[in-house]
Amino acid sequence: MVRGGKLKERDPLFELVLKWITTAEWDMTLTLREAMAKAENLIEQHVENPTGSELSRKCPGISAFFTKLPLCRALDNLSKRVAVEERRFVPPTFSEVRQVFNIAQVYEMKGRVEMLTFDADDTIYEHGMDLDKNSWIVDALCTIMEMGIYIAVVTAAGYPGKPDRYAARFKGLLEKFAERKYAKDVTDKFLVMGGECNYMFIVKSDYTLEEVPWDKFATDAMRSWKDEDVTSMMDLAEKSLTESCKRLRLDVQCLRKSRAVGCYPKQVGDRLAYEALEDVAMSVHDALRNHAKVPFCAFNGNLDVWVDLGDKRYGIEALQQYLGISEEKCCHMGDRFTHTGNDARARYVAMTVWVTNPVETEDYLELFLNEMGADKAKGCAINRRHGPMEGSAEWIKAQVVQRNTAS
Repeated sequence: MVRGGKLKERDPLFELVLKWITTAEWDMTLTLREAMAKAENLIEQHVENPTGSELSRKCPGISAFFTKLPLCRALDNLSKRVAVEERRFVPPTFSEVRQVFNIAQVYEMKGRVEMLTFDADDTIYEHGMDLDKNSWIVDALCTIMEMGIYIAVVTAAGYPGKPDRYAARFKGLLEKFAERKYAKDVTDKFLVMGGECNYMFIVKSDYTLEEVPWDKFATDAMRSWKDEDVTSMMDLAEKSLTESCKRLRLDVQCLRKSRAVGCYPKQVGDRLAYEALEDVAMSVHDALRNHAKVPFCAFNGNLDVWVDLGDKRYGIEALQQYLGISEEKCCHMGDRFTHTGNDARARYVAMTVWVTNPVETEDYLELFLNEMGADKAKGCAINRRHGPMEGSAEWIKAQVVQRNTAS
């Protein structure tokens, strides 16, 4: 459960907790446990009164919480793995505070959640990769669906009219469906929402994907978007994106789709500076915020920048409406909960868990399965392999490092 993901992001609530620990207030600081107890109390008050709570005054603009968070119990969990409360000179990190909040939210999912939604890249598989059948995440997702919980991938990837493109990204899961000969009662539990909120896909009887017509899942808010306003927003976004990349001298190519426009490196394998991508995303947002007549999402994808029509809030709302599931019974896991990330808006319509990579996603799914308590769920959790597979490139590298360190 302990991960050292390097987050180049900020969160006002997590920073408030760290401030209580590292900055004297009334000539005193709080221990990590005292800070978590204080945050737990403030969140409980905020659940009861989101607009007039003390937390809303300390963190202006903070979204509503759908559950209370047992942060002290979650800290017990983290402390079993790393002696964070025993450190004398090094204060808790942003990552450790984030993990405590995540664990607390997973605890609250038990017996409550009816749908889990996931970002794709850097959440259930590495950026730009596909879901592998041998990944433990596939087994975990299958087990959760077998137990009656919906699984939906809500991704920025937009392939309008191309269900095969999405099927290729989730090939490993669909192959597992066929291998286990799942009936409709299980396969109906898996959905894909592409382009943030613009394209929905469901599983057919032959374990391929088919697109759901827009008018079958779009919410009333989404139906109000006018074509001319969409085109105007896209034109302005493309112009700002192009100008920003030119200003920063980025070696990129731009691609415009029907409901998205983005930029990415020209050369395969090249990486653009994170700060440059942030500047591009913020520049586009600044150009659109007072002119766009339709909602949009301009986000830094860590390797690229994209601007989509709508955002994941609309995508998750559409799924909730389509399936008849309320907000407080849905949880979203993703890696981009920042001002320039495309998971942040999910906080308005679902519980959330902020991960940094697929390994962390596995950590929280393992915890959730154990918390569910059923033999099937616990069995899946027990079968998770920790560390690289023996014989793999990662395993060989680890052996070399261990040998050189111990010699």
